[in-house]
Amino acid sequence: MKRSEFLAKSSFGAVSLLGAGKFKREQGSAQKLIKPKRLQPGDTVAFSAPAGILYERSDFDKMEKVMDEFGLNVRFGEYVRERYGYFSGTDLQRAMDLNRFFVDATIDAIIAVRGGWGASRILPHLNYNSIQSHPKILCGFSDITTLHLAILKECGLVTFHGPNGASEWTDLTKDSFKKVLMDGEKADFISNGHVKTLIPGISDGPLIGGNLSILTTSLGTDYQPDTTGAILFVEDIGEPVYKIDRMLTHLKRAGLLDGLHGFIFGDCHDCPRPRADHFTLEEILRQHIEPLEIPAVMGVSISHGDDNFTIPIGVHGKLNADRGLFSLTEPAVI
Repeated sequence: MKRSEFLAKSSFGAVSLLGAGKFKREQGSAQKLIKPKRLQPGDTVAFSAPAGILYERSDFDKMEKVMDEFGLNVRFGEYVRERYGYFSGTDLQRAMDLNRFFVDATIDAIIAVRGGWGASRILPHLNYNSIQSHPKILCGFSDITTLHLAILKECGLVTFHGPNGASEWTDLTKDSFKKVLMDGEKADFISNGHVKTLIPGISDGPLIGGNLSILTTSLGTDYQPDTTGAILFVEDIGEPVYKIDRMLTHLKRAGLLDGLHGFIFGDCHDCPRPRADHFTLEEILRQHIEPLEIPAVMGVSISHGDDNFTIPIGVHGKLNADRGLFSLTEPAVI
């Protein structure tokens, strides 16, 4: 038996590494937003695999190289290289890695190695009491959207829709990561490429969102987000336009589009081109968003592609749809 598994069966493990005593908000109580400490050179970043599996040694080498450029040290989760079907370890093992990193005082931030699938399977094993008591940066995208929504709902902790360890880490990606997480700036998010204005105007509100497919699967769960007054941002990969249409319709029927202050569509990376007699992605977005009469844009550098902003979930931002950019109105870290 591994030491961590022994601890998990002991009283310390049951409290610190598993989901015992799971934190729940009192019904009707307002929850204060918790911001994590900013990263500084010399801090340590831990890489965990709460979702999909990662095979290539070169990917792990790249993570160390990129963090070294920021002056950051690296630790890898105990189970990050394990193999359990298409996961790196069982649901319990992957949750234990995440729980351990949150309570470990030598770890300053946690980054998912990749997305894929599996984050929702570990939710019952997360210790939200410990996560709330030991706030720190959690960064990732795609399936990691599940963790962002669940931790915001259960703990009120700001987490970050941003690069995974195996991301490309382009200049835009690294610049956004540094400005938001290390410099603590009220950052401007200026995309590479053309951003199209769907509906002009300027608005503000908390930034809520992530991967559209994962956001849709949150409906009816205990981590379904409250989007009232929010600027909703979404992106996806490999989805035909009719599925984007279906998911937006689902969000509308569930009430998540009601009361929005703004809408940002990033990129639909590797999404098949529709037939000439079918709706385009822009047409579908306009059909759903124009009736809301809120500022809206598409083509922002939020994607499964090379460029990816680091966006704090729950922190207030400002959308200027006329100029095709958005920004933070407050620092996301302390």
